[in-house]
Amino acid sequence: MNVSGCSCSLRIQSYVLKDRLMKRILSSLAVLALLVSPVATAQSWSNSFSPGQAREAVKDGKNVPLSRIFKQLKREYGGYQLGADLFSADNGKSEYVIDWMTGDGRKMRFRVDAKTGRILEKNGA
Repeated sequence: MNVSGCSCSLRIQSYVLKDRLMKRILSSLAVLALLVSPVATAQSWSNSFSPGQAREAVKDGKNVPLSRIFKQLKREYGGYQLGADLFSADNGKSEYVIDWMTGDGRKMRFRVDAKTGRILEKNGA
């Protein structure tokens, strides 16, 4: 009876050690991902417009409304908008960054000149 009790105890200890090791590996990977993430992403948020600022820019005629751009994307690609933000680009111009799900299920990202509504860049499958 002593032998089987010892075997069970070793198996439990083995599972506990594996669990601790897995937690350490996962937490190390999470920290690494945070350290490696591009600084440019954090900088772009500092250039983003608040919802009120974005509305004011459209109201003042500085930017085209997102609804106009959404209609254009819907005509060309089908689908629907996943997210949209307005940023001040490095060149001083405003740009919309729009995440879009196409009618055939592809996720795309568009950079659009906020003043003209012209697509500057598109990425995605």
